[in-house]
Amino acid sequence: GLNTGCGGRWTSRLWPETSWVLLARKLKKAGVVPLLLGGEQEHKKNLKLAKRSGALYLGHFPLRQFMSELDRCELIVTAVTMAMHLAIGLRKKMVLFNNIFNKYEFELYGRGEVLEPEFECSCYYSPVCPNNCMQYLSVDRVFDSCIKLLQSGPVPPL
Repeated sequence: GLNTGCGGRWTSRLWPETSWVLLARKLKKAGVVPLLLGGEQEHKKNLKLAKRSGALYLGHFPLRQFMSELDRCELIVTAVTMAMHLAIGLRKKMVLFNNIFNKYEFELYGRGEVLEPEFECSCYYSPVCPNNCMQYLSVDRVFDSCIKLLQSGPVPPL
């Protein structure tokens, strides 16, 4: 599951659309079915990303149905969002994008990895990043984390 949004308040957490397209294509080539996720805010973007990448996009749904969509995924790629919290509760493997918070605040219970941009940025807790530092989180690095987690076997118990 590729959760492409982050809400309207903290847009500094958005990963570039081109990166989502490239990740989805690489995952497809590796035999993984990428499913685009998001809410109403991401609907138009996800339609465009699906067309450009070949990823599956089923639309946006009310919360319970969104949770069901997340639950069908083996792995979730997301920024710090509601989807992150839901994925943790659903015991999903996760690649978590972080750039504005302290990475030590997150507990993924042995089921994921926190990735940060390879760029020293001082946009901590900032709604908008003046450096657009998420562009410095490489597609290859995210892809490698996805494949490593998908090949790691069953989810560890709580």
